Amino acid sequence: MMDRRLTPVQAAEHLGISPEAIYVLNSRKGNGFPQPVYTGRTPTWTPAELDAWRAAHPSKRPARKREDPGQGSILESHELRVHLALTTMRRRPVLTSELLSLTEHTMREAARQLDAEVEEFHGQDDHIHVTITYPAYVSVANLAKQLKGATARAIRRSRGTTENVWSKTYYAASAGAHSSAKFDQYVEHLAQPVNN
Repeated sequence: MMDRRLTPVQAAEHLGISPEAIYVLNSRKGNGFPQPVYTGRTPTWTPAELDAWRAAHPSKRPARKREDPGQGSILESHELRVHLALTTMRRRPVLTSELLSLTEHTMREAARQLDAEVEEFHGQDDHIHVTITYPAYVSVANLAKQLKGATARAIRRSRGTTENVWSKTYYAASAGAHSSAKFDQYVEHLAQPVNN
């Protein structure tokens, strides 16, 4: 009987590390990580191969556990908040009220998948700004990347287009790093016409 094969996400869960770590381990040669068997373009490993590697390379720290809030986990005791502002490509006024509603719904769903929560959402025809609480194991860059990607796909799908939605840049600031007055001033600046 053949051992079942684990995808990178399953292998990460099996070893108690992140999927990103699996890809890094797989890409670096000479570290003893088992060579995968590819199913299409997806690398796979057997649990026995991973267990043998783990026995030879014990974890240097305990695996992070994502527990429900309120369970008393030290890792989950943080309440990190970030303000994000995204502008449309070339500040084109493409966000209608329907697209803003779609963007908010999509952003809330994408945030939930990262164990984050959209606290506030405001938008105009050429930009949006949100306040998000997120766990310590999610970087702001990854949070912005995931939210921009999910909302861009939803907007492109609804408009039937393939063009870029968001500018490559975005504004991000920790909620404790500045006063809300400064953030309001920044948002007010975004609302001003570009050529004034």
